[in-house]
Amino acid sequence: MSEKTQLAASARSNRKVESKEEKPRVRLSQQAIVATAADLFARKGFGATSLDDIGEALGVTKGALYYHIKNKEEILKLIFMTVLAVSEEPLRQIVRSEASPAEKLNRAIAHHAAVAADRSPAMTVFYREDVHLTGPFAREIAARKKAYERLFEGIIEEGIRTGQFRQDIDPKIAAFGILGMCNWLSEWYRPGRAYNPQQIAAFFSRLAESGLVRPENSPL
Repeated sequence: MSEKTQLAASARSNRKVESKEEKPRVRLSQQAIVATAADLFARKGFGATSLDDIGEALGVTKGALYYHIKNKEEILKLIFMTVLAVSEEPLRQIVRSEASPAEKLNRAIAHHAAVAADRSPAMTVFYREDVHLTGPFAREIAARKKAYERLFEGIIEEGIRTGQFRQDIDPKIAAFGILGMCNWLSEWYRPGRAYNPQQIAAFFSRLAESGLVRPENSPL
């Protein structure tokens, strides 16, 4: 075997060894990117987190991320869409149920209080980083939020229409007040303290009933 042939064979052998020693390629998915980004956004803030930071946390280059997402704002939108997806359908089911308006309101408050008290990174981002949404993304999320609010308004309107709730109540203002109470949990609630989300929701329901429900129609 000539020296040239030996060198070529040695090079092929070395490449095989290197190939065996290479680390397995990271399998990226949009879901993995969103979960990792949500954690970073919750800890560092959206503005202080770069695509390079997300790539480093996943063990890939920023370029690899572009196969799955367009930019950082798209990741933020996906986080918001994920939160809305798990929030909306349970509320729709409550609205469609055969329960009385007072009972629907109790269930809706319990549902939304549980959502607001969720300390997951995605929920933290949802409540703190909406100022970074712009253009079509911002309009789409705003429309989804408005539709969510309307479900609460619909419950209150039904209660007024059927005579279970007071007639002098503005459904929109009442819905804003109830959602405001629940949403504030995202700021002050911490697990393991005196009350759990279910107990807090029951307290909120009593507050709402004292202002909305006619005494003879209260489920409590």
